[in-house]
Amino acid sequence: MGRGVKVEGIRRFYDRFLTLQLDRQQSTKSYWEARNEILRHLEDVFNETDDRGLSRAMDQFWRAWHDLALNPQGYAERVSLIGVAKGLAENINYKVRQLIDVEEDLEGQITLVVQEVNRLATEVARLNVQIVESEARGQGANDLRDERDRLIRQLSEYVNCSVFEDDYGRVSVLIGGSPLVEGASSSWRMEAQEVAAEGRIHIYLVSGSGTRVEVTSQVTGGKLGGLLGVRNGDLVGVRQQLDNFARALIYQVNRLHSQGEGLQRYTQVTGTIRVDDPTVPLASAGLPFEVQSGSFWIRVFGTDGTLVREEEIAVDPASQSLEDLASVINAAFSGEVTATVTEGRLQLEAGSGYELSFAREDGSRADSSGALAALGVNAFFTGYDALTIGVNSALEASPNLIAAAAYSDTAGDNTNALAIAELEGQAVLEGTTLRDYCASLVGGIAVGCQDSERRLEFEEAMLQSLENRRSEISGVSLDEEMINLMKFQRAYEAAAKVISVVDEMLATLISLR
Repeated sequence: MGRGVKVEGIRRFYDRFLTLQLDRQQSTKSYWEARNEILRHLEDVFNETDDRGLSRAMDQFWRAWHDLALNPQGYAERVSLIGVAKGLAENINYKVRQLIDVEEDLEGQITLVVQEVNRLATEVARLNVQIVESEARGQGANDLRDERDRLIRQLSEYVNCSVFEDDYGRVSVLIGGSPLVEGASSSWRMEAQEVAAEGRIHIYLVSGSGTRVEVTSQVTGGKLGGLLGVRNGDLVGVRQQLDNFARALIYQVNRLHSQGEGLQRYTQVTGTIRVDDPTVPLASAGLPFEVQSGSFWIRVFGTDGTLVREEEIAVDPASQSLEDLASVINAAFSGEVTATVTEGRLQLEAGSGYELSFAREDGSRADSSGALAALGVNAFFTGYDALTIGVNSALEASPNLIAAAAYSDTAGDNTNALAIAELEGQAVLEGTTLRDYCASLVGGIAVGCQDSERRLEFEEAMLQSLENRRSEISGVSLDEEMINLMKFQRAYEAAAKVISVVDEMLATLISLR
């Protein structure tokens, strides 16, 4: 190299322990970076500072019921209630659809990350082979080792991993004790698979022979760990809470509404809830709401408002199917009411000249089984969770069916409207009110977002500190090297000057002779 200089070798200034620390810190930083990005989006979805806030929609809904209670015969109040209720349902629908969009986006990101992990693992295995071959020929492998370190750093950005180097210079990459790269072998690959029954994504390491090792619980760092943590944890939890909120709202309002009466009675009513199999007992028919042993009442009036007949219908969910229940109703009435099962829904039709009512009166006709609400008969809301909640189309078509009254033939009765409005202050969901439960859901997302932002700032500072320490050992300062070059140049010039002076002195001495 150059003229007359023999280079015996080039040695890297390299701190193995510091490199491992950097890889782990890079993995941790990437985890919080991915997590923070998604949680910030969730915070925007559940933003309570504008008109899209769920709490504001809930307040308007309860206020509309109070307005109806003040004027239970008012048509304008009924139309307004329908509009407000639709706005609340659409607000809930919008939020859950946003959560579904985030889920789908995360699944796509996880797939891409897994593909990148497999690509990097293949490259690391290839470099293992090249390093061993290069050193066996007596050639330096510093550049190859630097490239491998760079790839491992990239791999750490995507997933937390452990790296071990053997005596031959090959590295093995493990995830939770399971191999992703074994020396020169890259026969293992990572796979992501959604388990529909759980609604979660699982991560596996699969060998070339088909052996599958689940490592979901070991993926706790890197971008993949952050995506999985939000997808399998936070997102599932938020959607479950939103579903619980919507389910409680639907059931509690329908429980009261189904036992009330509007300004007009039904000639025909169809339940909004469908059972999977109308021939199996109600307890195992796939109803989203529980039916208990008890009874409900059906009252039949003439078109002139005269009570013709009333019957108590006994319900035993452990033995009765939906078809059995329809048969019990038909047996209780002699043509005044006909019960059928249509597409898994209970349908009641009054005979000619009759009308139906489910008013609970003074509580003596209350539904102790909860069957009316569970089957969606005389219901205010349709659906059973955040995605399916809506307002009963029968009420939209005829707002006079809104059951503001609990007593039949009582003008101005607002008992049922007041009872529904008072749900606002009742602990009906996990020992708290619907409003407080909603506030807890929104607050939990905000706290999680703030925590992730603080952790991200901290981890970024830690990573920068480790980068600086590495630069102190392995880095090259251009200023320092320039100073050294100048020092060497001045030393050369000084040595040349000495030789020049000695040469002149010798020449002078020789000439004196």
